[in-house]
Amino acid sequence: QHKVIFANILFRNWLIFVIEALSGNWGILLILLLRFISIVIPVLPGTYCLLISGYLFGLVNGLLISFIADLVACSISFSLSKNFGRKILKRVMSKKYLNKFENLSKNYLEKNFFLLTGFLMTGWFDFVSYGVGLTKLKWRKFLLALIVSVLLSDLPFVATGNGFRELQNQNFNIKGILDGNVPSLEKEYLILFIVSVILIFSIGIIGAVIDKKYIQSVPVIKNIDDKQ
Repeated sequence: QHKVIFANILFRNWLIFVIEALSGNWGILLILLLRFISIVIPVLPGTYCLLISGYLFGLVNGLLISFIADLVACSISFSLSKNFGRKILKRVMSKKYLNKFENLSKNYLEKNFFLLTGFLMTGWFDFVSYGVGLTKLKWRKFLLALIVSVLLSDLPFVATGNGFRELQNQNFNIKGILDGNVPSLEKEYLILFIVSVILIFSIGIIGAVIDKKYIQSVPVIKNIDDKQ
């Protein structure tokens, strides 16, 4: 029992140390790096970076950090597929996903700005950035869709992280809730938190609809390069 208590104390102190360390410049660089890697290697998760960014740096700074990371990473993904084609993409995703998102981009996204923006707001945005790079889509059109989608899709997650930060500043803890001391957010933060949660669920629903209507319906057509 003493070992368990000691382990809990040690973990708590370590967690406090990590959070305080991430609150500085090194934290910004680390979040940028983790978010960047999760996009360039699309199979890796990266949503947690948005929540942490909002929690550690607040709404405005957290959104700015996430925006820069997403903009740079997605732009690099687009440029890589545009300049080097399928050969380099085979190293970051399976042939199945490569064929699917290439066909999806050429059949639906290349000439439909609003659908492209919608897809970039879903969890498939990293795959889409690679896929549309294989089409004749112009850089300016992709950049505009990317900017709009990043602002709309990152905001609710960063705002949620910021909401948890505000609760933490009010000494939010489980024991306090059980004792009946339920913390409350200030009006502006409460409204933003509620709207963010609604937007997150909305993005999830939109992603599910898009996945069913477009991604699952796109046939996986093998490319000649796959045989090489």
